[in-house]
Amino acid sequence: MGQAIKNRIVILGGGAIGSVIAAALAQKQRERTILIGRRDHARIINERGLKVEGLFAERVSLDAREAVDFPLDDALLVVTVKAVDLVAALRGLAPWLRPTTAVLLLQNGLGIKELALEAFRSTPLRPDHVFIGIVAMGSTFVAPGHVRCFGGNIRLEPAFAATPFFDLLHGLPFKVEPSRDIAVDLWTKLLVNIVINPLSVLLQGHNRLVAEERFDGLKEPILAEGCAVAAAEGVSHRVDAAFVNRFVRSDNITSMLQDFRRGRRSEIDFLNGAIAALGRKHGIPTPVNGYVTALIHALEALRT
Repeated sequence: MGQAIKNRIVILGGGAIGSVIAAALAQKQRERTILIGRRDHARIINERGLKVEGLFAERVSLDAREAVDFPLDDALLVVTVKAVDLVAALRGLAPWLRPTTAVLLLQNGLGIKELALEAFRSTPLRPDHVFIGIVAMGSTFVAPGHVRCFGGNIRLEPAFAATPFFDLLHGLPFKVEPSRDIAVDLWTKLLVNIVINPLSVLLQGHNRLVAEERFDGLKEPILAEGCAVAAAEGVSHRVDAAFVNRFVRSDNITSMLQDFRRGRRSEIDFLNGAIAALGRKHGIPTPVNGYVTALIHALEALRT
């Protein structure tokens, strides 16, 4: 059994976002940062460092491991695994969680915190030590040991700012700040994602292609259904195609398209699928989001 890692930040998920966050933290406080990722990614990082194109000129020295195998006393666990892998990843942490562990969830989609709390239910982790945040950052996993960052920011639920870990996230090369309204920020991110992510797969294109106005005829009904469901959930927030097009500031590839090309399951059920599910709950028709969800599942089935 490994020794307890106290007052450290452990990033669970060595994909593009997790790797960028880990590198940024390691540049500031190397001895406190550990990235948990796939074997080949961890091996190259430990041998040569992590290349973060667009953020750092030199490779970043970083402690990378394949799994958590040490007690998480007084540690912050930043979870960046995909929503589809979240429950399994969190349940695997059960032997290492402590009452002093704090967890920060940075997934796309709806129902993330509820899933996490259910996964943690029989562990020593305190429910009020589980927090959620929103990542608005373009990043791409290029190859093991190499990611690309297009910049962005992270917003966190206000309660996290009261924890001792919040100060550790200051001074990074991208803004990390408390959200003024976490519900609105979560829904804004979701409404953008239900357009950009599935359309990137259907078009097999970069974000700039998806943001072209010629595709607004499909974006608008997707968003209209999403906004109607958001209102039923108590968040009256209007997002239209023009907003989404302006939101796209870099020509990166969405995480859903990256997953699709690597043969991995998409997060469609946490995005458009979640809109369709909530539509059924509230009696709101969501045929377009339901159809988009079915299309992505069909493409995944054809791919395999």
